[in-house]
Amino acid sequence: MTAIQEGSLSFEALRKKIGVGTGNCKAKRCRSKIEERVKDHKARQSTTPVAPLTGEAMDNSPLS
Repeated sequence: MTAIQEGSLSFEALRKKIGVGTGNCKAKRCRSKIEERVKDHKARQSTTPVAPLTGEAMDNSPLS
């Protein structure tokens, strides 16, 4: 779950980052479960309210 939380939001991204699906069965057993976890994570992210930015990030000064 850590890799998903860090932004690996596809099976291929997870394969590159942590090597999922590279075992003997070549993802025949795990792919659907992993894709379901990614889907659930994305669904939770889309329903989680995002707090507004505060402090220095909100000052409208130009970037240096």
